[in-house]
Amino acid sequence: MPRYTAQIDASLPRLAIDLGYSARQKSCGLAHSHSEETQSLTFGQAIETTAELIRDKGPHTLILEAVLSTYHRADGNPEIRGDFEKGRGWYHGPGVTTFAAALRFLYELDRRLPRKSAPLPLVEGFLSYKPARTAHADDARRLIEEFDTSEIFQPATGSQAISAAIQGLPQIRRYNRPGG
Repeated sequence: MPRYTAQIDASLPRLAIDLGYSARQKSCGLAHSHSEETQSLTFGQAIETTAELIRDKGPHTLILEAVLSTYHRADGNPEIRGDFEKGRGWYHGPGVTTFAAALRFLYELDRRLPRKSAPLPLVEGFLSYKPARTAHADDARRLIEEFDTSEIFQPATGSQAISAAIQGLPQIRRYNRPGG
């Protein structure tokens, strides 16, 4: 049974991680619907804190501000997954880092959770086009607070989830429109 699913369960609490990938800095922000409190964490701390919350409080819908699907043209070259991604493609710039971070995060989280757990709903939070730099913890809080009003996109036909541990293609929720 896959660990993660693209099927959203509206009854579950939400857990949002603004995923960074640094050896030493607190590059991840974490927020959840159980508390107004946010946390700034290292990558490893974000994995462990997420696992603890799920073990202690049960399944959550995971919102990762990271690339969760890819798209390649017929010639094998990478391409954006839809118009929502123009100028912020998953395969260059910061997108590549979040792609690598998401692969490792999901793998490590899976290892820390009980084997018989139900699949966890997974959503990609797309928080690009910000007018100014913001704190990771603030971004994680936005992923929770603006979840219901964010724009919903499906990756282009032919896209694939970044891992076989994901059943289906996670929806992409954009929190900022380009230029606004």
